[in-house]
Amino acid sequence: MDFFESQARAHRKTRWLLVYFVLAVIAIIVTLQLLAAWATGESVLDPGLLGLVSLGVIAVVALGALYRIAELSRGGGGVVAQMLGGRELAPHTTDLREQQLRNVVEEMALASGVPVPDIYVLDDEAAINAFAAGNTPGDAVVAVTRGTLENLNRDQLQGVVAHEFSHILNGDMRLNLRLMGVLNGILLLAILGRIVFEISARTGGGVRSDRDGKNSQVPLFVIGAALWLVGSIGVFFAKLIKAAVSRQREFLADASAVQFTRNPDGIAGALWKIGQAGSKLQSARADEASHFFFGNGLGESFSSLFSTHPPIAKRIQAIDPGFDPAQISKAEPLSPSPQPATRPTRDNTILAGAMLAAMPAFARDGARDTASAVPLIYALLLSGDTATRERQLTGLEISEEQRAEIVRDLGRKDEITDALAMVDLCLPALRKLSPPQYTAFRENVRKLIACDGEVDLFEFVLHQALVRHVDHYFTKTAGPTVRYRSPVPLLPDLATVLSALASFADDDAAARDAAFQVGVAALLLKPGAFPMQRAETIAFPAVEAALERMAEADPPTKQKIFNACTATVQHDGVVRPREAAMLRAVADVLGCPLPTLTTATASPALAEALGLSES
Repeated sequence: MDFFESQARAHRKTRWLLVYFVLAVIAIIVTLQLLAAWATGESVLDPGLLGLVSLGVIAVVALGALYRIAELSRGGGGVVAQMLGGRELAPHTTDLREQQLRNVVEEMALASGVPVPDIYVLDDEAAINAFAAGNTPGDAVVAVTRGTLENLNRDQLQGVVAHEFSHILNGDMRLNLRLMGVLNGILLLAILGRIVFEISARTGGGVRSDRDGKNSQVPLFVIGAALWLVGSIGVFFAKLIKAAVSRQREFLADASAVQFTRNPDGIAGALWKIGQAGSKLQSARADEASHFFFGNGLGESFSSLFSTHPPIAKRIQAIDPGFDPAQISKAEPLSPSPQPATRPTRDNTILAGAMLAAMPAFARDGARDTASAVPLIYALLLSGDTATRERQLTGLEISEEQRAEIVRDLGRKDEITDALAMVDLCLPALRKLSPPQYTAFRENVRKLIACDGEVDLFEFVLHQALVRHVDHYFTKTAGPTVRYRSPVPLLPDLATVLSALASFADDDAAARDAAFQVGVAALLLKPGAFPMQRAETIAFPAVEAALERMAEADPPTKQKIFNACTATVQHDGVVRPREAAMLRAVADVLGCPLPTLTTATASPALAEALGLSES
């Protein structure tokens, strides 16, 4: 999957969304102008009336859209999940199917290189369906219906979750939220029409129009009818826009799910079961979010023009060309899947599953709980030097209970074989802190890092993960402004970052120089165009400043930057743990997913490497 191209494609779709939106507003204005001219006896081309109608429509639509977009931006994907009746999965659920869902989501997050999203279950929905929602991967949620949990086996569930992770990676979630907000503005007129109808039914009143000496009584029900008619036009365009934006993305997400899991039978089997049991949701608000769903959440449309999803048979055939559509209608009635084991017996994302299974239970369970995740992060940051560690603990503003947990976790710290994967698992729990609690947590993290007067690699990578995936959740700040559309203005910054990456390549200076020049060549520059900065001259603050400027590049430029960084790391065919960790920080700043599995090489365990020993 080409992540940056997917980003660019999402941007292009956003522009088309704007075009559709403008056309819808124009159609609404024209219709309402005709109705207003008929009701008042004025000319259709009367500039005063046209201006009044246009301003009124634009104001209503804009306010409705902006209000909804702001609401969704503040709450992220959780707003959508709760709107549809979703319940957030408890950290230590005893339901075996829910435990299986959590394992699958965590494994897929590690395998795809995105933060672990919050997980929701729609308990009142017996149909098979799912969705991902959010503004960014940092505030994303993955939600599944109860029917999905009860009727799919693990491979099929994994295929569905992989499909939803594809939407996270492709930038579809943000587009979906914007689409929901925009359509709320268009549909607001229909809502106003219904309100006016209700008022008219209760009062039987009217509104007097007096213009140029002409008096007329316009019944409220006529105004309500006009708004309802205009709102119907909005509904028409809303369905058309959702269908136009959604259909093709489902084929892409299905293909990406196969790419993630290497198991086409998983998602194909899930689609086949939808063909048997259906995917229609019962929620009264399903229509608002119909473009989010894995399967068609509204049932069949009377015209394919308005369908947000391709036919199930075509989706299966795209995965398995030999599939016979008749198999869906001839299938036996759906029977529930067997109760799952707590741990999977078969896993197609083998490395991600092995990584998760290798984590000690105290750390894996602690990472899922807010009260335990915070001390766990603190323990990971504590120095191996006794004197420094004592200074770190003394400077923390924590309760005695937290201090005891830190000491307990510190005693078992060596059991954690992948510190960065542990951080990834902690991110959802950290997002559950209250704003004051998170502020205190970030201040303690800052103190722990600053205590010894220098920043090591793990501290740097952890800081970038928090900044990119948790800070944004609390600050709700917009993404970086695009300032660079070419790598050329960023070449000094690239020299700094490539030098940092190359410094972790090998102990041999010549090998480091070679790694650096491979990255330079990937930028289509002449060898020697930039000298490598020696390791002793590189400081993480300088690297961070360089990366901050790179974050302001457009997606094509970010792709060139990331390709150069990847070429540097892979110059000798071996990805060392330190190289992978540094590349992870680059990926976080650029907003690009980097699977934790890139650290899975013949090199030692990542935690050992980040402990400043590399064998």
